[in-house]
Amino acid sequence: MDWHLLWEWLWFVLGMSIFMLKRSYWGVFGPSPIGSSYGNYFQRCWVPLLVRSFWDSLIFWICFTPQLLTAGLSFLGWNSMAGVVAVITKYAPCAAAFGYLVDSVLDTIVAIAAKHVPFLSGVLPPMPSPLPQPAVVQAAIVETKVTSLQTQTTTVPSEAK
Repeated sequence: MDWHLLWEWLWFVLGMSIFMLKRSYWGVFGPSPIGSSYGNYFQRCWVPLLVRSFWDSLIFWICFTPQLLTAGLSFLGWNSMAGVVAVITKYAPCAAAFGYLVDSVLDTIVAIAAKHVPFLSGVLPPMPSPLPQPAVVQAAIVETKVTSLQTQTTTVPSEAK
Protein backbone atom coordinates (compact mmCIF):
# COMPACT_ATOMS: atom_id res chain seq x y z
CA MET A 1 0.00 0.00 0.00
CA ASP A 2 1.27 3.44 -0.89
CA TRP A 3 0.92 5.51 2.28
CA HIS A 4 1.76 8.73 0.47
CA LEU A 5 -1.20 8.23 -1.85
CA LEU A 6 -3.48 7.58 1.11
CA TRP A 7 -2.09 10.70 2.82
CA GLU A 8 -2.83 12.80 -0.31
CA TRP A 9 -6.38 11.45 -0.49
CA LEU A 10 -6.93 12.22 3.18
CA TRP A 11 -5.90 15.85 2.65
CA PHE A 12 -7.97 16.13 -0.53
CA VAL A 13 -11.07 14.85 1.30
CA LEU A 14 -10.31 17.26 4.16
CA GLY A 15 -10.22 20.23 1.77
CA MET A 16 -13.41 19.07 0.06
CA SER A 17 -15.13 18.58 3.44
CA ILE A 18 -14.11 22.03 4.66
CA PHE A 19 -15.85 23.61 1.66
CA MET A 20 -18.95 21.50 2.30
CA LEU A 21 -18.90 22.59 5.95
CA LYS A 22 -18.56 26.24 4.90
CA ARG A 23 -21.46 25.80 2.49
CA SER A 24 -23.54 24.15 5.21
CA TYR A 25 -23.06 27.22 7.42
CA TRP A 26 -24.91 29.30 4.83
CA GLY A 27 -27.42 26.49 4.39
CA VAL A 28 -28.31 26.72 8.09
CA PHE A 29 -27.80 30.39 8.99
CA GLY A 30 -28.26 32.08 5.60
CA PRO A 31 -31.21 34.16 4.41
CA SER A 32 -33.11 31.11 3.11
CA PRO A 33 -31.96 28.15 5.24
CA ILE A 34 -32.14 24.59 3.94
CA GLY A 35 -31.71 22.99 7.36
CA SER A 36 -32.51 23.95 10.93
CA SER A 37 -29.15 22.60 12.20
CA TYR A 38 -25.99 21.09 10.73
CA GLY A 39 -27.36 17.59 11.30
CA ASN A 40 -30.64 18.50 9.61
CA TYR A 41 -28.75 20.13 6.72
CA PHE A 42 -26.70 16.99 6.04
CA GLN A 43 -29.77 14.80 6.53
CA ARG A 44 -31.62 16.76 3.83
CA CYS A 45 -28.66 17.28 1.45
CA TRP A 46 -26.67 14.05 1.67
CA VAL A 47 -27.51 12.85 -1.84
CA PRO A 48 -26.41 16.00 -3.74
CA LEU A 49 -23.31 16.26 -1.54
CA LEU A 50 -22.43 12.61 -2.16
CA VAL A 51 -22.82 12.99 -5.93
CA ARG A 52 -20.68 16.13 -5.91
CA SER A 53 -17.98 14.45 -3.81
CA PHE A 54 -17.98 11.56 -6.31
CA TRP A 55 -17.27 13.97 -9.17
CA ASP A 56 -14.65 15.76 -7.05
CA SER A 57 -12.91 12.43 -6.44
CA LEU A 58 -12.94 11.56 -10.15
CA ILE A 59 -11.22 14.85 -10.96
CA PHE A 60 -8.59 14.21 -8.29
CA TRP A 61 -8.08 10.63 -9.46
CA ILE A 62 -7.44 11.88 -13.01
CA CYS A 63 -4.49 13.84 -11.57
CA PHE A 64 -2.88 10.48 -10.71
CA THR A 65 -3.51 9.01 -14.18
CA PRO A 66 -1.03 10.60 -16.60
CA GLN A 67 -2.72 9.34 -19.80
CA LEU A 68 -6.09 10.88 -18.90
CA LEU A 69 -4.51 13.99 -17.46
CA THR A 70 -2.39 14.75 -20.52
CA ALA A 71 -5.33 14.21 -22.86
CA GLY A 72 -7.64 16.36 -20.73
CA LEU A 73 -5.16 19.22 -20.36
CA SER A 74 -4.41 19.16 -24.10
CA PHE A 75 -8.12 19.24 -24.90
CA LEU A 76 -8.55 22.33 -22.72
CA GLY A 77 -5.37 23.94 -24.03
CA TRP A 78 -3.72 23.84 -20.59
CA ASN A 79 -0.55 21.91 -21.45
CA SER A 80 1.53 24.16 -19.20
CA MET A 81 -0.52 23.14 -16.14
CA ALA A 82 1.11 19.70 -15.88
CA GLY A 83 3.68 21.07 -13.41
CA VAL A 84 0.94 22.40 -11.15
CA VAL A 85 -0.78 19.02 -11.15
CA ALA A 86 2.51 17.38 -10.16
CA VAL A 87 2.62 19.65 -7.10
CA ILE A 88 -1.01 18.86 -6.23
CA THR A 89 -0.29 15.13 -6.19
CA LYS A 90 2.95 15.50 -4.22
CA TYR A 91 2.24 17.85 -1.28
CA ALA A 92 -0.63 17.40 1.19
CA PRO A 93 -1.54 21.11 1.68
CA CYS A 94 -1.78 21.50 -2.10
CA ALA A 95 -4.11 18.47 -2.24
CA ALA A 96 -6.28 20.05 0.47
CA ALA A 97 -6.42 23.37 -1.40
CA PHE A 98 -7.25 21.49 -4.60
CA GLY A 99 -10.07 19.63 -2.83
CA TYR A 100 -11.50 22.93 -1.60
CA LEU A 101 -11.15 24.52 -5.05
CA VAL A 102 -12.59 21.60 -7.00
CA ASP A 103 -15.62 21.33 -4.72
CA SER A 104 -16.32 25.07 -4.86
CA VAL A 105 -16.04 25.11 -8.67
CA LEU A 106 -18.27 22.04 -9.04
CA ASP A 107 -20.79 23.55 -6.61
CA THR A 108 -21.00 26.66 -8.78
CA ILE A 109 -21.10 24.73 -12.06
CA VAL A 110 -23.84 22.38 -10.82
CA ALA A 111 -25.93 25.30 -9.53
CA ILE A 112 -25.66 27.17 -12.84
CA ALA A 113 -26.06 24.11 -15.05
CA ALA A 114 -29.12 22.86 -13.18
CA LYS A 115 -30.89 26.15 -13.93
CA HIS A 116 -29.78 26.67 -17.53
CA VAL A 117 -29.22 23.19 -19.01
CA PRO A 118 -32.57 21.38 -19.17
CA PHE A 119 -31.38 17.74 -19.34
CA LEU A 120 -29.04 18.17 -16.34
CA SER A 121 -31.89 19.11 -14.02
CA GLY A 122 -33.20 15.55 -14.37
CA VAL A 123 -29.77 13.93 -14.00
CA LEU A 124 -28.15 15.81 -11.12
CA PRO A 125 -29.92 15.65 -7.76
CA PRO A 126 -30.91 19.19 -6.77
CA MET A 127 -30.36 20.74 -3.38
CA PRO A 128 -33.60 20.74 -1.38
CA SER A 129 -35.77 23.81 -1.28
CA PRO A 130 -35.46 26.20 1.66
CA LEU A 131 -37.35 25.52 4.85
CA PRO A 132 -40.71 27.25 5.20
CA GLN A 133 -40.31 30.60 6.87
CA PRO A 134 -42.26 31.19 10.07
CA ALA A 135 -45.29 33.40 9.64
CA VAL A 136 -44.83 36.93 10.90
CA VAL A 137 -47.82 38.25 12.76
CA GLN A 138 -48.06 41.95 13.36
CA ALA A 139 -50.09 43.10 16.31
CA ALA A 140 -51.33 46.57 16.99
CA ILE A 141 -49.67 48.14 19.96
CA VAL A 142 -52.15 49.89 22.21
CA GLU A 143 -50.87 52.87 24.14
CA THR A 144 -52.80 54.45 26.95
CA LYS A 145 -52.04 57.85 28.32
CA VAL A 146 -52.93 59.21 31.69
CA THR A 147 -54.92 62.40 31.19
CA SER A 148 -55.51 63.43 34.76
CA LEU A 149 -54.34 62.35 38.15
CA GLN A 150 -56.85 61.56 40.79
CA THR A 151 -55.99 62.16 44.37
CA GLN A 152 -57.70 60.73 47.38
CA THR A 153 -57.37 62.17 50.84
CA THR A 154 -57.77 59.91 53.78
CA THR A 155 -58.05 61.27 57.27
CA VAL A 156 -56.22 59.46 59.97
CA PRO A 157 -58.03 59.45 63.34
CA SER A 158 -56.10 61.12 66.10
CA GLU A 159 -54.94 59.05 69.01
CA ALA A 160 -57.06 58.88 72.10
CA LYS A 161 -55.76 60.75 75.18
